[in-house]
Amino acid sequence: LDLERAGIAYDRTGIKVDAGLRTTNRRAYAIGDVAGGPQFTHVASYHASLVVKNALFRLPAKVDYRALPWVTFTDPELAQVGLTEAAARERLGDGAVQVLTWSLADNDRAQAERRTEGRLKVVVGRRGRVLGAGIVAPHAGELILPWGLAIQNRLKIGALATLIAPYPTFSEASKRAAGSYYTSTLFSSRTRRLVRFLARFG
Repeated sequence: LDLERAGIAYDRTGIKVDAGLRTTNRRAYAIGDVAGGPQFTHVASYHASLVVKNALFRLPAKVDYRALPWVTFTDPELAQVGLTEAAARERLGDGAVQVLTWSLADNDRAQAERRTEGRLKVVVGRRGRVLGAGIVAPHAGELILPWGLAIQNRLKIGALATLIAPYPTFSEASKRAAGSYYTSTLFSSRTRRLVRFLARFG
């Protein structure tokens, strides 16, 4: 491509870009695999949307991979978005991380289709903020999307726990996993005392 003549720097990993995907030639951008980032088709599409914002509309859009999902199309599928449990514990410390799990064996749609192999795992930080999620299940690539939305928008686990999920669907497992965050509070001795107290008033 004779990139040197255009003043575009590159190395073995690809073309050098800044956080807005601009090359060392300020009139040129690079997207997709050549930009040296994660090698996924959906990343190239994401890059393209950022460049449109930057180049055409002069909006300060920057690459943010916090909510980048990946999917391995095995049977069952594997999907991950955000921080893994290990990464969250390393970054925040053990005391600041809570892990929620939900087995697909407890999902009625999975039972009906005899596809009960699988599990959801959600990593939650302080004050219930969603940090990451991993899923091994049929349709894991479809199930990971709401967790990416939660991470991208810095939502708390309650946003997913209070959703009305259609029944019976595999996606109900995400709601159940999110709802399990509140199990210890709902069944605590303090809650039981409060319920008994309120019961006195009818």
